[in-house]
Amino acid sequence: MPATMQQETWQQLLSFESRDLVSMWFKKIHGRELNARRAKEITAAAAQSREFFRNSNSSANSVKPLLTFYGVASLARALTLLLRRDGGEEGLSKGHGLETVDWSNQLSGELSVGIAALYGLKIRTCSGLFSDFAEHTQSRIPIHVNSSAVDWRLKYPRVDIGDEFSFGEITRRMPDLRKEHEILGEKLLYSDINDMNYEPNKGINIKVQAKTFKNFQDEYYSMGYSFQEAGNIIIIDSNSDLTNENIPQFLHSYLHKTFGTIPNLFLVAPMPNGKRYSQLCMMYIIAFVLGMLVRYFPTHWVSLSQGNKGDALWPTINRAHRCIEESFPEMVAEMVEDILSNPL
Repeated sequence: MPATMQQETWQQLLSFESRDLVSMWFKKIHGRELNARRAKEITAAAAQSREFFRNSNSSANSVKPLLTFYGVASLARALTLLLRRDGGEEGLSKGHGLETVDWSNQLSGELSVGIAALYGLKIRTCSGLFSDFAEHTQSRIPIHVNSSAVDWRLKYPRVDIGDEFSFGEITRRMPDLRKEHEILGEKLLYSDINDMNYEPNKGINIKVQAKTFKNFQDEYYSMGYSFQEAGNIIIIDSNSDLTNENIPQFLHSYLHKTFGTIPNLFLVAPMPNGKRYSQLCMMYIIAFVLGMLVRYFPTHWVSLSQGNKGDALWPTINRAHRCIEESFPEMVAEMVEDILSNPL
């Protein structure tokens, strides 16, 4: 296994390929025995995921994101089957759970115009693995404030079938792409969190960098949050009712960690449709877009990655793929560990 595949993460995920360990996890989570068939379904999906990621890691850019998406989908399938109390593979919804929206028209015409406009590609949620994955993980996000361990966890509202958004609306909210966003001159839609306190019965108090938070402050103001500016910091407060009704959108930077171990936490602008998604769900969406682009529009993909006119988004998209390749397996391993100690 190549060193760049994050050996420690994949060592942890090897437990997903052990019938005995998966059976032990299932009993701890659900309080019941796991039958042999479902155990095999979980371990087989995990083993397939590892092979897809391994092959992606050593493949050329022309096919890499497609293999990565298959790895993401297989690992999402394994986690969904583990967290699903009843029923095995036969009970999962068919399909990826996402569908492209009018890509053929958006990418028709001059090639350079098409690859320059990839941010505008639309995606819609539908019945399938993505919706099952979101449901059974409960759109849960472990929160790191000042520790490599999980300080607490939050759950976002259910993902609705028919939600529609663009590729750019997702990628513009990913803190790990900050360098690329700055190079492109994009307005940052996330702000570094200096400190945060959260108590379910009291609410939340967040200290963020004022400069970047002001880019999307109005969205939180419209949700009912109050602010107090103190120099370069803005302090955001809300009571428990408001926090529970309108949970802030949080995301972490996993590629760029404090001391190399602590994922950096950011407050992020909600999606334009007002929805919030877990980081695992957002990673799945990005992996799907890149995989479908490679599979069904290879001319656009190869042109994007080979220095053709209109390729300004290539560094951003390349980094986005790296986020998926390195961070998605790590977040799944983290999710399993957290759920075993703090059940859903």
